[in-house]
Amino acid sequence: MQAVRKAVAVIHAFAAFLAAVGLTAIVVGVHDASLDQVGFGVTAGSVLLIALGVTLSTAAYQLILLGRPRSWPDGMRPPAKLVVLAAFFLTVLVGIYILFAGLGTASSQWPVVVAVAVVLIVVSLLGVRFFGGREHVTLPKVGAAVVLGVIGTTIGAWEFWYQNQYAPSHGGRAVALSAQLHRDGKQGAYDVIRATVNYQDVGSKSVWVLGSVYTLTGSRVVRCRQPATLTSIRNYFDYSLVDPQKIRYMADVREKPSAVLAAGKFVGDGKHLDPDVSSSRNLVFLVPRHQYQLLRLRAELFAIPGSVELSQRTPPQYVIFPGDNELYGFWHLDDNSWFHDLVYGRERWVVVRYELVDVAHPQPRTIAPPMRVTARFPDPTWGEGRPSQATAERLFSLQAEETPGSAQAKPPPGDASEPFADTEMAL
Repeated sequence: MQAVRKAVAVIHAFAAFLAAVGLTAIVVGVHDASLDQVGFGVTAGSVLLIALGVTLSTAAYQLILLGRPRSWPDGMRPPAKLVVLAAFFLTVLVGIYILFAGLGTASSQWPVVVAVAVVLIVVSLLGVRFFGGREHVTLPKVGAAVVLGVIGTTIGAWEFWYQNQYAPSHGGRAVALSAQLHRDGKQGAYDVIRATVNYQDVGSKSVWVLGSVYTLTGSRVVRCRQPATLTSIRNYFDYSLVDPQKIRYMADVREKPSAVLAAGKFVGDGKHLDPDVSSSRNLVFLVPRHQYQLLRLRAELFAIPGSVELSQRTPPQYVIFPGDNELYGFWHLDDNSWFHDLVYGRERWVVVRYELVDVAHPQPRTIAPPMRVTARFPDPTWGEGRPSQATAERLFSLQAEETPGSAQAKPPPGDASEPFADTEMAL
């Protein structure tokens, strides 16, 4: 009699475990399924969570029916229904997924996530052992478990491949950028210069423009006759060139350091670009006549997939930190998925940086001709507030990026688009 009471208590405990996990999965899945304008991953995940919750709730109900000793033939516990073993097996798979997801994030809640994942795995394996003993294992159950395992593993492998292989290689580099310069006429002591920057999303998915920058520079050239010898030309190819358009061999002239004549943005921050829809921006500049002999226009933008939920309620905040001459922008991501909140963290940001300073110049506040805008995604956190100065600077740390295995800096998103365009004109 004591053994029967112990078995009933264990059955009820496993039923409570499945019911709690199943109810949580249903609530989170229904919430995420009700969200508007979310990516395929959130939608598919919510459907799987609802299906998991229904399976676990059904298994919990079957365990409650099983926990009635009066219905046991000859006082012996009958075998559990197949749905019970399936529920424990699926919970193991979910626990493994949450375990690796928790280990792969640097949010402050990862110890709790890992602990919960371990509990799910251990308790589910105990349930499989308790209800799947040798006396209760049949060939159909083993076959069904194998099929479920293959299905679960296939879904997990597909999701991993889609997020880490397909999306980075197909979702990004989808914006085409071009620039032109031409002279429209004269106005007093100035030449009227018109610049046109064309941009178009040439991919199959829409993108968000996080930032854009253009610079118009002017330079003078001096007569400098040098023969086209093997040594003189080879010197321009035997080392890494930071600015290959400016550092180049010319037989009759040499270009002096250029000056920044104009700079700005040519696309609105957060503009949504649809596929195959071309856009352009015309810019007019007044350049002092006879002061510059060569004009150069550079344009660059940084875009991310349209599936990223950039906040439309709060605009980005731009700041300059003490001791740092770059411009940082903090844009909040409105990811309302409860599953993402529970596993990865609630607060998500994208940090945009405008690289404006010529670090090689003796005066650190000198603006660099080749300006650039780029972005990084810090790890999600549960704490409110934007990332700190130390966090933002570590995201863009060149030293950390060049160090293999470094965790201080993050590379640019694999599915981002960062096109450049250059053109020049002689006056």
